[in-house]
Amino acid sequence: MDNSISTDRKKRRGTQHVACDDCGLFPLCNPIDLGGREFSMADEFVERRQPLAAGEHLFREGEPFSALYAVTSGALKLINLTEDGQELVVGFVLAGETLGQTGIYPQRYPCSAIALEDSHVCELPYGSLKETSSQVPALSQNFQSMMQKENFDLHRQFAMLMARKNAEQRLSAFLLNLSMRLDERGYSGEEFSLPMSRDDIANFLGLRKETLSRLFTKLHQTGAIAVRGKHIRMLDMETLRDASGLPRHIA
Repeated sequence: MDNSISTDRKKRRGTQHVACDDCGLFPLCNPIDLGGREFSMADEFVERRQPLAAGEHLFREGEPFSALYAVTSGALKLINLTEDGQELVVGFVLAGETLGQTGIYPQRYPCSAIALEDSHVCELPYGSLKETSSQVPALSQNFQSMMQKENFDLHRQFAMLMARKNAEQRLSAFLLNLSMRLDERGYSGEEFSLPMSRDDIANFLGLRKETLSRLFTKLHQTGAIAVRGKHIRMLDMETLRDASGLPRHIA
């Protein structure tokens, strides 16, 4: 089997901005017909922020909740700090995905969000969204639909990753989940560059970095994936699904 990584892409490269209709905030930004005139949250309230440099915080754990965000290019990691000041990676947010919504109920962000690479985000102030939703039923319905979708995605990630029993299953499930999420947002799920470091992946999966490196090598040698640095090519999804131990309806 040829394990070389092709430069051909069926979908856009990961460095490009996600299309608006592939973005998690699209249900809120999509114009609404209000009695013959169009209303758009994107035009009225959504702010395209200045780019985040790699390593820069979007928000910090414990800060008052103020806005929802959508990553339009790049990627971020979500972390908590342990009592001794160590980072605990609790998730990754890819281009097209939203973040910040877990702060709605506690009214504080329960984790910090840090750019993994130079990234762009759109910001939607929650106060504006809440006030307008009370006046525009269609917007309120769209918001509920968006939250249901985001909650489903979080549940799916939990089912795919956290229930895995051994290290190989966790890494295989992680790669399958990443591929699926990229594909859903209009990017190539077959060939991509990992925005996160192996240290961050190992932290997230609860593995030693040395163990993670051995598993990448093993999956490469079995022909499930091709690995070159951060570049991944998914060669044999069936082998990867078998290695993950996931039910077919999930993977």
